[in-house]
Amino acid sequence: MNTEDKILDAALKVFGSEGFTGATTRRIAEEANVAEVTIFRKFQSKENLLKEVLIRNRAEISELDVLFRIDNDTDIETDLCDLGRRISRDLRSKKQDGKHRMFMFMLFEEGRRRPEVAEILTSVFQMYISRLSEYFQLQIQNGKLRNINPRSAALAFLSYFVHTSLLKGVVDDSFMGDIDEEVERFTDIFTHGILKTMDNKVG
Repeated sequence: MNTEDKILDAALKVFGSEGFTGATTRRIAEEANVAEVTIFRKFQSKENLLKEVLIRNRAEISELDVLFRIDNDTDIETDLCDLGRRISRDLRSKKQDGKHRMFMFMLFEEGRRRPEVAEILTSVFQMYISRLSEYFQLQIQNGKLRNINPRSAALAFLSYFVHTSLLKGVVDDSFMGDIDEEVERFTDIFTHGILKTMDNKVG
């Protein structure tokens, strides 16, 4: 790992644990095992360092676009269950050490104060929402879904995985249970709802 990557990796960890305001270039330098002046020589300021961390992580997150290659020939519940598993497994593999998860907490907080952070968060989530909205719109046109708002459906589906990913940073793993089983339960509720159907009500 070169010096720049070491600094960016350390910044990701320190920003996540301390927040932008609480993080210091000295602490980041210690974590990266470099001189503090090296950070200023390469990034000029803490603000620029945050921007570079954001850009680097946006590029990594954008690679998740491959997760949204849904097979339109299978049934909707299977499609969404498979998609949910892929998202959950990818988030789990990328965040075993917790630093990415804590960084996301920091981004949501900083996004309310820093337009550049809000812009990057918006662009990433908009990509996800657009891809899934297109899928729901296609299924509506194919007569497989009732006439719902596809964007609202996409937002509801993805919000579950964002929320549970963040939640895992503050609760015990046993609280969530087995990931695959949890995804199946959620997908069942998402696709079938919580109200009894008329068939179930009879008798």
